[in-house]
Amino acid sequence: MKRATCPSCGAPVVFRSQASLYVVCDFCRSILLRSGEDLQNLGRMADLLEDASLLQIGSEGSFRAHHFAVIGRIQLRYAAGTWNEWHILFDDGRSAWLAEGAGEYIVSAQVPVHDPLPAFATLSPEAPVMVDGRRFTVTDLKTARCIAGQGELPFKVAAGYDVNTADLRGHDRFVTLDYSEDPPLVFVGQVVAFADLQLTNLRPTADSGGAPQIAARAFNCPHCAAPLQIHSPAIERIGCDSCGSIIGVENENLRVLARAAQALREVPWLPLGSQGKLFGDDWEVIGFMRRKTEAEGSDYTWSEYLLFNVRAGFAWLIEYQGHWNFARTLANPPALARGQVRCQHEGREYKLFSRGRAEVSYVVGEFHWQVAVGESCQVEDYVCPPSMLSREVTASEASWSLGEYVDGSAIAAAFSVSEAPPKPIGVYANQPNPLAETLRRTCRLFWRMALAALLVQLAFAFLLASEIVLKEQLVLSPLSEEASVSSREFVLKRRARTLLVRHQTDLSNNWLELSTALIEKNTGEAFVGEQEISHYQGVDEGESWSEGSPSDDVVFRAVPPGTYYLVVEYELGKDSSQAVVDKLEVERDPVAWSNFVLLLIFLAIFPLVARWRSAAFETRRWNESDVSGGS
Repeated sequence: MKRATCPSCGAPVVFRSQASLYVVCDFCRSILLRSGEDLQNLGRMADLLEDASLLQIGSEGSFRAHHFAVIGRIQLRYAAGTWNEWHILFDDGRSAWLAEGAGEYIVSAQVPVHDPLPAFATLSPEAPVMVDGRRFTVTDLKTARCIAGQGELPFKVAAGYDVNTADLRGHDRFVTLDYSEDPPLVFVGQVVAFADLQLTNLRPTADSGGAPQIAARAFNCPHCAAPLQIHSPAIERIGCDSCGSIIGVENENLRVLARAAQALREVPWLPLGSQGKLFGDDWEVIGFMRRKTEAEGSDYTWSEYLLFNVRAGFAWLIEYQGHWNFARTLANPPALARGQVRCQHEGREYKLFSRGRAEVSYVVGEFHWQVAVGESCQVEDYVCPPSMLSREVTASEASWSLGEYVDGSAIAAAFSVSEAPPKPIGVYANQPNPLAETLRRTCRLFWRMALAALLVQLAFAFLLASEIVLKEQLVLSPLSEEASVSSREFVLKRRARTLLVRHQTDLSNNWLELSTALIEKNTGEAFVGEQEISHYQGVDEGESWSEGSPSDDVVFRAVPPGTYYLVVEYELGKDSSQAVVDKLEVERDPVAWSNFVLLLIFLAIFPLVARWRSAAFETRRWNESDVSGGS
């Protein structure tokens, strides 16, 4: 750390970093160049614009477990607003930059690049750019003007100079190409959440979660004289609620830019200034706009509410026909071609649902970019309920946001709105399927019950095992005068729930009528069963065919124990004169699988109905898509 004295005002000046060549005096705003042990005064630095940043010179934080301190700052303005580049110094002497703008925080450092880089004029949003063999996508092109600098800086900063920059994203990295020099300077970094930076020594706040203590600036609309307020110095545009004028805010100057093209005054359901808590953060509603898109000659409109939290940045509540989404800008968007029907993001598959051109039709409240009625962009929405990925592309920017479906009643409760939210109409693009969970529960119950039924069936098969009590081969001759045959005796030691008599014959191209009598030897009690067997087969025009079966069963129930034999009376058809061999088999208590199969069929009705209802809901969803054809 090097200490010196400002040659202009005599105030103490400190250089914490060896890489710092310039410092702006905190007292007289002089730009001081370090030259050996001396300081040279290069003139006075322009004043910084007041903003809502919580950071200040002397703030400290952590990035990837490395402690840093904020030692300098550059403030820049571009067409959509302003942002800060904070010069930070790590404990090991390395320096880097912490960019802060539009609610995002990006830590980056300059890196050497050997490959040639494209000229700024050749770039366009979503154009691919190779940086040292890695592919990135252009997300933002802007011409920024330096407003002022503060603290220690590694290069001279002068207010009023313009620089072209291109922001690229990919591979979880953020790349900035700075065209202030030739070849361009390359800064590679990563988007970081405010909480992850573990920042301390921040600017004083009005309360534990509030904004810096900056008084809201009151003024009157230049067109209709209605009273207005600017809640944050970061605001670039204000839409007058009374006359619809869009007012540009530039430092202390106010300009009427345009009259909002509207026939009727819009009254937001969620009042501006409302405060509430969503997804763990406290938000304030600071802006409202209506947007529209045209499809098949009809206009479809929706509402968007801009939310602000000084720590979390900006977010959106988007409402269409009573359906709501909470959306944040996506730091690491997926890389996919325009119109691609599917994409992967964080392990989930999203499907293209709609695309078109969205246009701003009404504006009221405060916005952190220079919004205007008639402003339009190309949009694409990809859905994976309850999430939605949205891409918006203009001539200079391509941005992604990730939305999550929220119930309107939850928003009303979060922001303490007494009026009931708009009633949902139809099925929305990323609305969760309320029948999907019913389907999952029904399927889980089906598999549990099917498993239980299988275990019971197997218990019958193994614990109450069946037994073959007779196997015998009988010959049924067409020449026999009696047309009756008897089996040998067999013993049933205990009562049989069922006794199955199986006839397996070699019958071919003939029919056979059977009368099977089960007779108890000692009592003469008889059980009789009749059946007809037919089996025909042949070849017709080179193709084999068959009809019927040469085998059949007869079942006797509740057969008491005893000694039994079978008497089989038969009649053979005259279609063939061949004798028939009957392989007779008697099985006690066979395992019956038919009831098990019927039970499974019955149980399967419930998940099938649940699946049909869930699929009907999805059909209603995709009928609203303009790219799926209702599939």
